Amino acid sequence: MNVRRVCRFLGLAAASLALVLPALSAAQATWPARPIRLVVPFVAGGGADVTARLIAAKLQERLGQQIVVDNKPGGNTLIGAQELMKAQPDGYTLLWSIDQTFVLNPSLYNRLPYDPRKDFAPVALAITSPNAVIVRAGAPGAVADVHELVKRARAEPGKVNIGAAAILSQMALEEFNRSAGIQSTRVPYKGSAEVAQATVAGDIDAAFDGIAPYVQFVKAGRAKILAFASSRRFSGQPEVPTLEELGYKGVDFPVWFGIVGPRGLPPEIVARVSEGVDWALHQPDVVEKLLVFGFEPAAQTGPQALATRIDADSARYAPVIHRLGFKLD
Repeated sequence: MNVRRVCRFLGLAAASLALVLPALSAAQATWPARPIRLVVPFVAGGGADVTARLIAAKLQERLGQQIVVDNKPGGNTLIGAQELMKAQPDGYTLLWSIDQTFVLNPSLYNRLPYDPRKDFAPVALAITSPNAVIVRAGAPGAVADVHELVKRARAEPGKVNIGAAAILSQMALEEFNRSAGIQSTRVPYKGSAEVAQATVAGDIDAAFDGIAPYVQFVKAGRAKILAFASSRRFSGQPEVPTLEELGYKGVDFPVWFGIVGPRGLPPEIVARVSEGVDWALHQPDVVEKLLVFGFEPAAQTGPQALATRIDADSARYAPVIHRLGFKLD
């Protein structure tokens, strides 16, 4: 290609770019001009779905455009994550994300179909929920507190059965065993609903789980939360201590949810969504409903807060997963 042709090519490229950039800027300025799709990598009706719909309803008030929840369950959130990867970075497809996607999966899978840092744009950290030690209540021989549970496990190593479903809950249980110096038997379940039913039925001695499926049983006096596996008390149950307070160190495994977009999502759109999420989480009716579901607003909500949380949890959880030998492929 001679110099004249090169100059002509560069001139055409510059002209094309000059036409495209104003169009992109105009699109961002008018965003959102149509409904936004929020991909939820879980089945409808569960805690992840209910909270996503709660935040989406408030967020659409703030943005002035409908937000349509699109459930894409399966593959430990891999299906939902890959759905987002196929989307254009125009702000019309977002993902209701969980720590499983960006923190746990990279250590649990030898081959992951996405790069948690390069293929997505952090938008907002939204809500958190503590894992907890939960037991049957109102029955003869029911465990009264964490110290009694530990005492029983020490007296009969391997004979105290503790149920857990999610990987994070199983990690919390194993770290509790380690901190307490006990040998309980971990009983794995497919889902939290099954663990909750087994707990109140007395099929297991205790559960390590998120608290959402147990709220109804606690109110009915059929289950009791002994302690939270987190660094601070849960505002929805302020009278319940943490394992840290009780002397069992390092058992801090809360669940969190947030919103991410595809790689290349414009900063202006990130800022709009982040501000909307923060606004939604300051609405009293949202906070009240979240507490009922066993969740609370995150202390910090912006894109940097989400990116920092992903990095910090990844660094802390990866060695635990490796030591426990957890794998999903």
